[in-house]
Amino acid sequence: MLFEVFLIMIAVYILISLLILPCQYRFLITLKKEEEKHRKKGRTQGEMYDTMNAGELALHSNMQGNPLFFLANILASIIYWFKHRKQNV
Repeated sequence: MLFEVFLIMIAVYILISLLILPCQYRFLITLKKEEEKHRKKGRTQGEMYDTMNAGELALHSNMQGNPLFFLANILASIIYWFKHRKQNV
């Protein structure tokens, strides 16, 4: 009985992660574009975060640091890597 509940919880977590995945992927694309824009200006990643307003920083910390989004973050990163690996080389 307890094992079935555990499996249901895992299945729900995977389902939530798959539903969140498109948002996480779009967020990752936007973040990479911002990093590239700041890199062209000669700024570091730390300076990029220093120039973000409080709303953007809260969004970023929630999207990247929330344990609920962990699987979606990993999957979005893998998809991004596969789609953009020719550009990253």
